[in-house]
Parts: sequence; C-alpha cells; structure tokens
Amino acid sequence: MREPNTHIDELELVQQINLGNHRAFDTLFQCYKERLYRHAYQMIPDTDICNDIIQDVFVAIWTKRKSFTIKSSLFAYLVQSVKNRILDHITHEKVVDRYLESLYDFEKNGKCYTEESVLEQELLATIEKEKTQLPARTREIFELNREQQLSYKEIGQKLNISEKTAKKQVHNALRYLRTKLTTLLFSLILFFSFF
Repeated sequence: MREPNTHIDELELVQQINLGNHRAFDTLFQCYKERLYRHAYQMIPDTDICNDIIQDVFVAIWTKRKSFTIKSSLFAYLVQSVKNRILDHITHEKVVDRYLESLYDFEKNGKCYTEESVLEQELLATIEKEKTQLPARTREIFELNREQQLSYKEIGQKLNISEKTAKKQVHNALRYLRTKLTTLLFSLILFFSFF
C-alpha cells in the first residue's frame, strides 16, 4: 500500500500530536482525509456514515494523543482504524435491525407477557416515542415500509416520490432510531444473555 504525501515526517508528526500540537493534528487530517474517505466508501457507500466514521477515527486519535503511537506506517494505521470502525458499524447495524424486526413481529403477534416481553414492550414504547421526533414525511414513509410492509417502489407510487427518495427516508429514520435506542437495546441484549 503506497502512502500519499510521502514528504511528511510521520515520526515527527506523531510526536507533535503527542505534545498536543493542533497544527500537526490538522496536517494529519488534511493529508489523509480524502484517501481514507475513498477506502471507507468502497466498504460502505454512504457519504454521511463514511464522514462520521473518519471523523470518529481522528477524534479518537486526538482524545488519546498522549499515548498515540504507530507500529507500521501512519497511513496503514489510519486505514485499519477506519476498516475496524466500519465493521463495528455494520455489525451493530445488523444487531439493531434484527431487534427492530423482532419487536415489530412481537407487536403484531401479541405474545403473552413475561419478563422478556415487558422489556420488549418498553422498547416498543420508546420506539413509538422517538418516532414522533421524526419529520412527518420521514415518519410516514418509515411506517409504510416497516409497519405496512410496502416496498420502496410501492411507497414511491403511493406518495408520488422516487423510489430512491423513499429508500433514503427509511434509511434516515433507521439511523435516527439506532442512535436513540443503542443504550436500551444493549440493555435488552445483556438481559437475554443471562437466560
């Protein structure tokens, strides 16, 4: 893997970041952000998610700047950090989606109350509460897709919007709900792990 900006003295740059040098950190960011974005986008073609992940990588470096070290090349370290965060994101997204789907199934089937179902009811109530914070159009599209099981194409025809717009709105709603429900979902997962 050939590195961009080979004129940069990596060791000196890392040492300056260790000392809290903002200019060195900005140099790091400016030199590598575009190349990292291209790597991230190959794994997960979503501009917002890629930008968030890259920002998280650099925030983590600055937060731990006093102990920031590299064992190989600086660029290789950054690429691996981005890849790891993308894999974490994908894994987390699948877990959350699985629980959201199971909760909607639970609501439809009307299962009897147990300790687990009480927690599921609490989670459903939280989802309903958080959905009210979505823009009206986004919420409508989300409910048509997730609760009425309409495809993006069907939603587009029903609301006179493009299939791409319908998909984007559902994605936005899921992203918002994932963010809001992370703590509660992991509490639920921990609870189930004891049984």
